[in-house]
Amino acid sequence: MEFIERYMPAWSLEKEILAPKMIFVAGPRQSGKTTLLEHFLDQKGCSSLFFNWDTPKVKALYREDPIFFESQARLLKKKNQDIWIALDEIHKRTKWKDILKGYYDQFHKNFRFVISGSARLDLFRMTGDSLIGRYFLFHLSPFSLSEIGCRAFEDLTLWHGIVRDEKWSDLFDIVADKEPLPYDLWQQMYEFGPFPEPLLKADKVFSNLWHQDYLSLYLREEIRDLTRISDIDGVESLIYLLPKRVGSILSINSLRQDLNVSHGTVSTWLDSLTKLYLIFSLSPWQKKIHKAIKKEKKYYFYDWSYIHKQNKGPRFENVVAVGLNRLCNTLKENGFGPYKLFFVRDLAKREIDFLIAKDETPVLLIEAKTNALKISGYALNMAKKLGDIPIVQLTHKPGVLKKLNHNSCIISACHFFSCLP
Repeated sequence: MEFIERYMPAWSLEKEILAPKMIFVAGPRQSGKTTLLEHFLDQKGCSSLFFNWDTPKVKALYREDPIFFESQARLLKKKNQDIWIALDEIHKRTKWKDILKGYYDQFHKNFRFVISGSARLDLFRMTGDSLIGRYFLFHLSPFSLSEIGCRAFEDLTLWHGIVRDEKWSDLFDIVADKEPLPYDLWQQMYEFGPFPEPLLKADKVFSNLWHQDYLSLYLREEIRDLTRISDIDGVESLIYLLPKRVGSILSINSLRQDLNVSHGTVSTWLDSLTKLYLIFSLSPWQKKIHKAIKKEKKYYFYDWSYIHKQNKGPRFENVVAVGLNRLCNTLKENGFGPYKLFFVRDLAKREIDFLIAKDETPVLLIEAKTNALKISGYALNMAKKLGDIPIVQLTHKPGVLKKLNHNSCIISACHFFSCLP
Protein backbone atom coordinates (compact mmCIF):
# COMPACT_ATOMS: atom_id res chain seq x y z
CA MET A 1 0.00 0.00 0.00
CA GLU A 2 1.26 3.48 -0.89
CA PHE A 3 2.37 5.66 2.00
CA ILE A 4 -0.19 8.29 3.03
CA GLU A 5 1.52 11.62 3.69
CA ARG A 6 1.23 12.84 7.28
CA TYR A 7 1.58 16.36 8.65
CA MET A 8 4.57 15.59 10.85
CA PRO A 9 7.37 15.95 8.25
CA ALA A 10 5.98 19.26 7.01
CA TRP A 11 6.33 21.13 10.26
CA SER A 12 8.85 19.48 12.49
CA LEU A 13 11.32 17.01 11.13
CA GLU A 14 12.39 19.12 8.16
CA LYS A 15 12.66 22.48 9.94
CA GLU A 16 16.36 23.06 10.32
CA ILE A 17 15.58 25.84 12.79
CA LEU A 18 15.11 23.00 15.30
CA ALA A 19 18.64 21.66 14.79
CA PRO A 20 20.56 20.21 16.52
CA LYS A 21 17.95 19.14 19.07
CA MET A 22 16.51 15.63 19.03
CA ILE A 23 12.94 15.26 17.77
CA PHE A 24 10.63 13.15 19.95
CA VAL A 25 7.47 11.84 18.31
CA ALA A 26 4.87 10.54 20.76
CA GLY A 27 1.28 9.47 20.33
CA PRO A 28 -1.19 6.63 20.69
CA ARG A 29 -0.07 3.10 19.88
CA GLN A 30 -0.59 2.07 16.26
CA SER A 31 -1.19 5.62 15.05
CA GLY A 32 1.54 5.30 12.40
CA LYS A 33 4.71 6.57 14.11
CA THR A 34 6.97 3.74 12.92
CA THR A 35 5.70 3.97 9.33
CA LEU A 36 6.23 7.73 9.38
CA LEU A 37 9.83 7.44 10.56
CA GLU A 38 10.68 4.70 8.07
CA HIS A 39 9.29 6.83 5.24
CA PHE A 40 11.09 9.95 6.45
CA LEU A 41 14.47 8.20 6.66
CA ASP A 42 13.94 6.70 3.21
CA GLN A 43 13.41 10.21 1.80
CA LYS A 44 16.62 11.36 3.48
CA GLY A 45 18.63 8.43 2.12
CA CYS A 46 19.11 7.11 5.65
CA SER A 47 16.81 4.06 5.63
CA SER A 48 19.61 1.85 6.99
CA LEU A 49 19.70 4.03 10.15
CA PHE A 50 16.28 3.01 11.43
CA PHE A 51 16.60 0.95 14.60
CA ASN A 52 13.65 -0.65 16.39
CA TRP A 53 14.66 -1.38 19.99
CA ASP A 54 11.90 -3.94 20.27
CA THR A 55 13.86 -6.32 18.03
CA PRO A 56 16.46 -8.85 19.25
CA LYS A 57 18.83 -7.67 16.49
CA VAL A 58 19.10 -4.10 17.81
CA LYS A 59 19.37 -5.31 21.41
CA ALA A 60 22.26 -7.57 20.37
CA LEU A 61 23.98 -4.75 18.45
CA TYR A 62 23.77 -2.52 21.52
CA ARG A 63 25.25 -5.20 23.80
CA GLU A 64 28.20 -5.62 21.44
CA ASP A 65 28.74 -1.89 20.89
CA PRO A 66 26.64 0.85 22.56
CA ILE A 67 27.29 3.23 19.63
CA PHE A 68 26.62 0.56 17.00
CA PHE A 69 25.19 3.07 14.50
CA GLU A 70 28.26 5.33 14.28
CA SER A 71 30.28 3.62 11.52
CA GLN A 72 27.27 3.29 9.24
CA ALA A 73 26.21 6.89 9.84
CA ARG A 74 29.71 8.26 9.13
CA LEU A 75 29.87 6.36 5.85
CA LEU A 76 26.59 7.94 4.77
CA LYS A 77 27.77 11.37 5.89
CA LYS A 78 30.44 11.34 3.20
CA LYS A 79 27.63 11.39 0.61
CA ASN A 80 24.99 13.32 2.50
CA GLN A 81 25.40 16.06 5.10
CA ASP A 82 21.89 15.62 6.51
CA ILE A 83 22.14 12.38 8.48
CA TRP A 84 19.16 11.24 10.57
CA ILE A 85 19.16 8.30 12.98
CA ALA A 86 15.78 6.95 14.12
CA LEU A 87 15.53 5.09 17.44
CA ASP A 88 12.08 3.53 17.65
CA GLU A 89 10.76 2.25 21.01
CA ILE A 90 14.05 2.97 22.82
CA HIS A 91 11.97 4.13 25.82
CA LYS A 92 11.38 0.45 26.66
CA ARG A 93 15.08 0.09 27.43
CA THR A 94 16.29 0.49 31.03
CA LYS A 95 18.08 3.84 31.54
CA TRP A 96 17.04 4.95 28.05
CA LYS A 97 17.24 8.65 29.01
CA ASP A 98 20.89 8.27 29.98
CA ILE A 99 21.58 6.46 26.70
CA LEU A 100 19.99 9.27 24.67
CA LYS A 101 21.77 11.95 26.70
CA GLY A 102 25.07 10.27 25.88
CA TYR A 103 24.22 9.97 22.18
CA TYR A 104 23.19 13.61 21.93
CA ASP A 105 26.19 14.99 23.82
CA GLN A 106 28.60 12.95 21.70
CA PHE A 107 27.04 13.21 18.25
CA HIS A 108 24.71 16.22 18.00
CA LYS A 109 27.22 18.12 15.83
CA ASN A 110 27.30 15.28 13.32
CA PHE A 111 23.92 13.57 13.30
CA ARG A 112 20.25 14.33 13.99
CA PHE A 113 18.20 11.96 16.14
CA VAL A 114 14.47 11.26 15.94
CA ILE A 115 12.94 9.19 18.73
CA SER A 116 9.48 7.64 18.59
CA GLY A 117 7.33 5.97 21.20
CA SER A 118 4.00 6.04 22.97
CA ALA A 119 2.98 7.33 26.38
CA ARG A 120 6.31 6.93 28.14
CA LEU A 121 7.84 9.76 26.07
CA ASP A 122 5.29 12.13 27.61
CA LEU A 123 5.31 10.63 31.10
CA PHE A 124 9.05 10.83 31.65
CA ARG A 125 8.91 14.65 31.61
CA MET A 126 7.09 14.57 34.94
CA THR A 127 9.79 12.64 36.78
CA GLY A 128 12.85 14.85 36.49
CA ASP A 129 14.15 15.29 32.99
CA SER A 130 17.83 14.54 32.39
CA LEU A 131 17.30 15.38 28.70
CA ILE A 132 16.13 18.94 29.28
CA GLY A 133 17.29 21.33 26.58
CA ARG A 134 18.16 18.50 24.19
CA TYR A 135 14.86 17.76 22.45
CA PHE A 136 11.52 19.02 21.13
CA LEU A 137 8.46 16.84 21.68
CA PHE A 138 5.74 16.53 19.03
CA HIS A 139 2.64 14.36 18.80
CA LEU A 140 1.35 12.21 15.96
CA SER A 141 -2.38 11.63 16.09
CA PRO A 142 -4.23 8.95 14.13
CA PHE A 143 -5.44 9.96 10.66
CA SER A 144 -7.36 13.13 9.94
CA LEU A 145 -9.90 13.29 7.11
CA SER A 146 -7.65 15.52 5.01
CA GLU A 147 -4.73 13.10 5.43
CA ILE A 148 -6.64 10.10 4.11
CA GLY A 149 -7.95 12.41 1.37
CA CYS A 150 -4.30 13.14 0.39
CA ARG A 151 -4.34 16.81 1.38
CA ALA A 152 -1.56 16.50 3.90
CA PHE A 153 0.15 19.76 3.03
CA GLU A 154 -2.47 21.85 1.25
CA ASP A 155 -4.67 22.68 4.18
CA LEU A 156 -2.02 23.60 6.73
CA THR A 157 -1.12 26.61 4.57
CA LEU A 158 -4.71 27.85 4.72
CA TRP A 159 -4.52 27.99 8.49
CA HIS A 160 -1.26 29.91 8.49
CA GLY A 161 -3.04 33.02 7.24
CA ILE A 162 -5.95 32.68 9.66
CA VAL A 163 -3.87 32.28 12.80
CA ARG A 164 -0.99 34.54 11.82
CA ASP A 165 -3.30 37.49 11.13
CA GLU A 166 -6.00 36.27 13.57
CA LYS A 167 -8.66 36.51 10.86
CA TRP A 168 -11.00 33.84 12.17
CA SER A 169 -13.93 35.59 10.48
CA ASP A 170 -12.41 34.55 7.14
CA LEU A 171 -12.87 30.88 8.04
CA PHE A 172 -16.15 30.41 6.16
CA ASP A 173 -14.81 31.92 2.92
CA ILE A 174 -11.68 29.77 3.07
CA VAL A 175 -13.71 26.59 3.62
CA ALA A 176 -16.22 27.58 0.90
CA ASP A 177 -13.39 27.97 -1.64
CA LYS A 178 -12.21 24.40 -1.04
CA GLU A 179 -13.85 21.38 -2.63
CA PRO A 180 -15.03 18.95 0.06
CA LEU A 181 -13.62 15.45 0.08
CA PRO A 182 -16.05 12.68 -0.95
CA TYR A 183 -18.77 12.08 1.64
CA ASP A 184 -18.09 8.33 1.37
CA LEU A 185 -14.61 8.99 2.77
CA TRP A 186 -16.12 10.85 5.73
CA GLN A 187 -18.58 8.00 6.30
CA GLN A 188 -15.76 5.46 6.21
CA MET A 189 -13.87 7.38 8.89
CA TYR A 190 -17.03 7.90 10.93
CA GLU A 191 -17.72 4.15 10.77
CA PHE A 192 -14.26 2.70 11.45
CA GLY A 193 -12.48 5.41 13.45
CA PRO A 194 -9.21 7.25 12.75
CA PHE A 195 -6.61 4.53 13.38
CA PRO A 196 -4.79 3.38 10.22
CA GLU A 197 -5.44 -0.38 10.19
CA PRO A 198 -9.23 -0.55 10.74
CA LEU A 199 -9.80 2.65 8.75
CA LEU A 200 -7.95 1.54 5.64
CA LYS A 201 -9.17 -2.07 5.86
CA ALA A 202 -12.78 -0.80 6.19
CA ASP A 203 -14.11 -4.22 7.23
CA LYS A 204 -16.55 -4.54 10.14
CA VAL A 205 -15.30 -7.92 11.40
CA PHE A 206 -11.66 -6.82 11.26
CA SER A 207 -12.53 -3.51 12.93
CA ASN A 208 -14.38 -5.18 15.80
CA LEU A 209 -11.53 -7.60 16.47
CA TRP A 210 -8.90 -4.87 16.16
CA HIS A 211 -10.65 -2.60 18.67
CA GLN A 212 -11.09 -5.45 21.16
CA ASP A 213 -7.39 -6.29 20.94
CA TYR A 214 -6.43 -2.62 21.19
CA LEU A 215 -8.26 -2.18 24.49
CA SER A 216 -6.77 -5.41 25.80
CA LEU A 217 -3.30 -4.17 24.83
CA TYR A 218 -3.81 -0.95 26.77
CA LEU A 219 -5.19 -2.69 29.81
CA ARG A 220 -2.67 -5.50 30.05
CA GLU A 221 0.47 -3.69 28.84
CA GLU A 222 0.35 0.10 28.92
CA ILE A 223 -1.48 0.44 32.24
CA ARG A 224 0.44 -2.39 33.87
CA ASP A 225 3.84 -1.14 32.67
CA LEU A 226 3.45 2.62 33.03
CA THR A 227 1.27 3.08 36.11
CA ARG A 228 1.04 1.72 39.63
CA ILE A 229 -2.57 0.67 39.13
CA SER A 230 -3.16 -2.90 40.24
CA ASP A 231 -6.94 -3.09 39.76
CA ILE A 232 -6.95 -3.63 35.98
CA ASP A 233 -10.47 -5.06 36.13
CA GLY A 234 -11.66 -1.83 37.73
CA VAL A 235 -10.09 0.27 34.96
CA GLU A 236 -11.69 -2.01 32.38
CA SER A 237 -15.10 -1.43 33.99
CA LEU A 238 -14.48 2.32 33.89
CA ILE A 239 -13.63 2.19 30.18
CA TYR A 240 -16.89 0.41 29.41
CA LEU A 241 -18.86 3.00 31.38
CA LEU A 242 -17.33 6.01 29.63
CA PRO A 243 -18.88 5.76 26.11
CA LYS A 244 -22.40 6.41 27.48
CA ARG A 245 -21.12 9.54 29.22
CA VAL A 246 -19.44 11.15 26.21
CA GLY A 247 -20.86 14.61 25.54
CA SER A 248 -21.97 15.12 29.15
CA ILE A 249 -20.24 16.56 32.19
CA LEU A 250 -18.54 13.59 33.81
CA SER A 251 -19.56 13.12 37.42
CA ILE A 252 -16.77 11.39 39.28
CA ASN A 253 -19.11 10.89 42.23
CA SER A 254 -21.51 8.95 40.01
CA LEU A 255 -18.67 6.81 38.65
CA ARG A 256 -17.36 6.24 42.16
CA GLN A 257 -20.72 4.78 43.18
CA ASP A 258 -21.01 2.63 40.06
CA LEU A 259 -17.50 1.24 40.48
CA ASN A 260 -17.58 1.04 44.28
CA VAL A 261 -14.21 2.78 44.66
CA SER A 262 -13.06 6.11 46.08
CA HIS A 263 -13.26 9.50 44.36
CA GLY A 264 -9.46 9.66 44.29
CA THR A 265 -9.22 6.24 42.64
CA VAL A 266 -11.56 7.24 39.78
CA SER A 267 -9.61 10.48 39.29
CA THR A 268 -6.33 8.54 39.15
CA TRP A 269 -7.72 6.08 36.61
CA LEU A 270 -9.05 8.88 34.38
CA ASP A 271 -5.73 10.70 34.60
CA SER A 272 -3.86 7.53 33.62
CA LEU A 273 -6.13 6.82 30.64
CA THR A 274 -5.57 10.42 29.52
CA LYS A 275 -1.79 10.14 29.76
CA LEU A 276 -1.94 6.88 27.82
CA TYR A 277 -3.80 8.55 24.91
CA LEU A 278 -6.98 6.52 25.22
CA ILE A 279 -9.14 9.51 26.22
CA PHE A 280 -8.77 13.29 26.55
CA SER A 281 -10.65 15.85 28.58
CA LEU A 282 -12.04 19.35 28.01
CA SER A 283 -12.49 21.90 30.77
CA PRO A 284 -15.28 24.49 30.87
CA TRP A 285 -14.26 27.93 29.65
CA GLN A 286 -13.42 30.39 32.42
CA LYS A 287 -11.99 33.89 32.01
CA LYS A 288 -9.31 32.93 34.45
CA ILE A 289 -8.29 29.56 33.03
CA HIS A 290 -6.76 28.28 36.28
CA LYS A 291 -10.27 28.24 37.78
CA ALA A 292 -11.43 25.73 35.14
CA ILE A 293 -9.02 23.11 36.48
CA LYS A 294 -11.25 22.51 39.50
CA LYS A 295 -14.46 22.19 37.46
CA GLU A 296 -15.91 18.87 36.27
CA LYS A 297 -14.85 18.06 32.74
CA LYS A 298 -16.06 16.32 29.62
CA TYR A 299 -14.18 13.30 28.33
CA TYR A 300 -13.83 12.01 24.77
CA PHE A 301 -12.15 8.99 23.16
CA TYR A 302 -9.34 9.41 20.64
CA ASP A 303 -11.20 6.66 18.77
CA TRP A 304 -14.96 7.25 18.62
CA SER A 305 -15.58 3.65 17.52
CA TYR A 306 -16.18 2.75 21.17
CA ILE A 307 -19.36 4.85 21.14
CA HIS A 308 -22.30 2.89 19.73
CA LYS A 309 -23.54 4.15 16.36
CA GLN A 310 -27.08 4.39 17.72
CA ASN A 311 -25.85 7.16 20.05
CA LYS A 312 -25.63 9.51 17.07
CA GLY A 313 -25.30 12.79 18.97
CA PRO A 314 -22.45 11.76 21.32
CA ARG A 315 -20.61 9.89 18.55
CA PHE A 316 -20.77 12.89 16.21
CA GLU A 317 -19.71 15.24 19.01
CA ASN A 318 -16.74 12.96 19.76
CA VAL A 319 -15.65 13.02 16.10
CA VAL A 320 -15.77 16.82 16.13
CA ALA A 321 -13.92 16.99 19.47
CA VAL A 322 -11.06 14.85 18.10
CA GLY A 323 -10.71 17.02 14.99
CA LEU A 324 -10.74 20.31 16.91
CA ASN A 325 -8.38 19.02 19.60
CA ARG A 326 -6.01 17.93 16.86
CA LEU A 327 -6.23 21.38 15.25
CA CYS A 328 -5.33 23.11 18.54
CA ASN A 329 -2.36 20.79 19.08
CA THR A 330 -1.18 21.29 15.50
CA LEU A 331 -1.30 25.09 15.80
CA LYS A 332 0.46 24.95 19.17
CA GLU A 333 3.22 22.64 17.92
CA ASN A 334 3.68 24.80 14.82
CA GLY A 335 4.64 27.66 17.12
CA PHE A 336 1.48 29.72 16.60
CA GLY A 337 0.78 30.01 20.32
CA PRO A 338 -1.00 28.19 23.14
CA TYR A 339 -4.29 27.23 21.47
CA LYS A 340 -6.61 25.13 23.59
CA LEU A 341 -10.07 23.59 23.30
CA PHE A 342 -12.85 24.15 25.88
CA PHE A 343 -16.61 23.87 26.16
CA VAL A 344 -18.93 26.64 27.39
CA ARG A 345 -21.42 26.23 30.25
CA ASP A 346 -23.24 29.03 32.07
CA LEU A 347 -24.87 29.16 35.51
CA ALA A 348 -28.20 28.09 33.99
CA LYS A 349 -26.39 24.95 32.70
CA ARG A 350 -26.83 25.97 29.07
CA GLU A 351 -23.93 24.73 26.93
CA ILE A 352 -22.06 25.33 23.71
CA ASP A 353 -20.08 22.31 22.59
CA PHE A 354 -16.66 23.81 21.86
CA LEU A 355 -14.62 26.98 22.18
CA ILE A 356 -11.12 27.50 20.80
CA ALA A 357 -9.04 30.01 22.76
CA LYS A 358 -5.54 31.40 22.42
CA ASP A 359 -4.02 32.26 25.78
CA GLU A 360 -7.07 33.61 27.59
CA THR A 361 -8.75 35.00 24.48
CA PRO A 362 -11.67 33.17 22.79
CA VAL A 363 -11.34 33.03 18.99
CA LEU A 364 -13.98 30.57 17.71
CA LEU A 365 -17.18 28.86 18.92
CA ILE A 366 -18.26 25.52 17.42
CA GLU A 367 -21.53 23.65 17.81
CA ALA A 368 -21.85 19.98 16.77
CA LYS A 369 -25.41 19.08 15.74
CA THR A 370 -26.20 15.97 13.73
CA ASN A 371 -29.16 17.48 11.85
CA ALA A 372 -29.98 21.00 13.11
CA LEU A 373 -29.71 23.70 10.45
CA LYS A 374 -30.36 26.64 12.74
CA ILE A 375 -28.02 28.15 15.34
CA SER A 376 -29.63 28.77 18.71
CA GLY A 377 -30.14 32.31 19.96
CA TYR A 378 -28.15 31.46 23.07
CA ALA A 379 -25.12 30.43 20.99
CA LEU A 380 -25.31 33.58 18.84
CA ASN A 381 -25.56 35.78 21.93
CA MET A 382 -22.66 33.99 23.58
CA ALA A 383 -20.49 34.60 20.48
CA LYS A 384 -21.17 38.34 20.82
CA LYS A 385 -20.61 38.29 24.56
CA LEU A 386 -17.19 36.66 24.09
CA GLY A 387 -16.01 39.49 21.85
CA ASP A 388 -18.15 39.10 18.72
CA ILE A 389 -16.19 36.02 17.70
CA PRO A 390 -17.22 33.71 14.82
CA ILE A 391 -19.47 30.73 15.46
CA VAL A 392 -19.60 27.65 13.24
CA GLN A 393 -22.30 25.01 13.53
CA LEU A 394 -21.25 21.65 12.11
CA THR A 395 -23.79 19.14 10.85
CA HIS A 396 -23.45 15.48 9.92
CA LYS A 397 -25.50 16.13 6.77
CA PRO A 398 -23.58 16.49 3.48
CA GLY A 399 -23.83 19.49 1.17
CA VAL A 400 -24.56 22.18 3.79
CA LEU A 401 -22.72 25.48 3.37
CA LYS A 402 -24.69 28.45 4.73
CA LYS A 403 -23.33 31.84 5.75
CA LEU A 404 -25.84 33.51 8.07
CA ASN A 405 -23.87 36.74 8.58
CA HIS A 406 -20.24 37.88 8.70
CA ASN A 407 -19.58 35.87 11.88
CA SER A 408 -21.90 32.83 11.84
CA CYS A 409 -22.32 29.90 9.48
CA ILE A 410 -23.48 26.29 9.20
CA ILE A 411 -21.20 23.81 7.44
CA SER A 412 -21.21 20.08 6.79
CA ALA A 413 -18.64 18.45 9.05
CA CYS A 414 -17.32 16.57 6.02
CA HIS A 415 -16.59 19.86 4.25
CA PHE A 416 -15.15 21.55 7.34
CA PHE A 417 -12.78 18.71 8.23
CA SER A 418 -11.72 18.39 4.58
CA CYS A 419 -9.91 21.69 5.21
CA LEU A 420 -8.41 20.99 8.63
CA PRO A 421 -4.85 19.72 9.21
